[in-house]
Amino acid sequence: MFNKTKLGDFLELKRGYDLPRAERKPGGYPIISSSGVSDFHAEMKVCAPGVVTGRCGTIGQIFFIEKDFWPLNTALYVRDFKGNDPRFTYYFLQTLNWEQFNDKSGVPGINRNDVHQEIILAPHKVTQKKIADFLGTLDDKIAQNRQMNETLEEMARALFRDWFVDFGPTRRQIDGATAPCAIMGQAVPPEKAATLAPLFPDKFGENGLPEGWLLSDIGREFNVVMGQSPPGDTYNETGHGLPFFQGRRDFGFRFPRRRVYCTTPKRVSGRDWTLLSVRAPVGDINRAIEQCAIGRGVGAFLHKEALHSFTYYTGLALRTELQSYDRDGTVFGSISQQQFRNLKVVRPTDGLADLFDKIAQPIDKKIRNNTEENHTLAELRDLLLPKLMSGEIRIADAETVL
Repeated sequence: MFNKTKLGDFLELKRGYDLPRAERKPGGYPIISSSGVSDFHAEMKVCAPGVVTGRCGTIGQIFFIEKDFWPLNTALYVRDFKGNDPRFTYYFLQTLNWEQFNDKSGVPGINRNDVHQEIILAPHKVTQKKIADFLGTLDDKIAQNRQMNETLEEMARALFRDWFVDFGPTRRQIDGATAPCAIMGQAVPPEKAATLAPLFPDKFGENGLPEGWLLSDIGREFNVVMGQSPPGDTYNETGHGLPFFQGRRDFGFRFPRRRVYCTTPKRVSGRDWTLLSVRAPVGDINRAIEQCAIGRGVGAFLHKEALHSFTYYTGLALRTELQSYDRDGTVFGSISQQQFRNLKVVRPTDGLADLFDKIAQPIDKKIRNNTEENHTLAELRDLLLPKLMSGEIRIADAETVL
């Protein structure tokens, strides 16, 4: 059953609190601005759970806060849920058209009093709980997959650092240990270690690298494509052509987000090539989940032996050096094709890069599968959310769809 009421009778929104940077103290309480968590502080203002949205600047994003927090004055938070389910409230506020409350001609901004006058249909509290639990299950699974992906990627990054940055296997052999001692955080059985050990040098050469390894550069070891922006009339948001990525704003965790498409691309990245933001900010790394068009803010590269995983973790290892191009004294940081091609990388002895690639491939495949599952879950959630909130479908129908 749904009841017609004013939003202000359903909940109470309140403006957040000033907290200048000079007055912030190190701590564990999140500071929530109009765009989400922006910092942390030693004190809190609001007890969890909380629901926050933007008051000025960024409007329309809704955040569910699961620990005590400090809402900034650029945000509105729910001071009083009036007995309604907090997580349902979080989902419900996502269905509002926040742009209709924008009363600023310049910087976007909203007045809570205007929002309070909005007429809504509010379900019974028992129904609220069912809807929140159903949608929450989808979001919890998405969060679980994201956490798993971060853990898996860090395992592979740790192995890459050990082998190709810190030269751990060589150092351990010099110390009398078997190399490598672990792969992806798991101890290597003695028989496998005995097979792997001969692949790694047992001493360093005069160049400071493991004996037989060489200092090379990106241009010698990798194929490189720098993006070029096509004419504006070839863009669309309706899915025609290739996904088109222009820079960092399109990047997500590992894979970019589809936002714009292009029917006549000038530069194309192949599937599973590593993508790099080459204009301010420089140095963000992603991986092409599919063939895509790339604009002038993006470059793409792949090892000449088509070692996709080795390429990606090479890019992550270069991030600090790449980011230095944002601090070169220019107004807008950038890295040219020649500068990128000249970046130094190590060339290990034959077989080691390929070995790493084979070890990392199953990890990367799992990350890809989790990401694609998250896309499906998010699309399903976004499809069902307004239908559940309006009463167009019931939980039983939604469960059937799921």
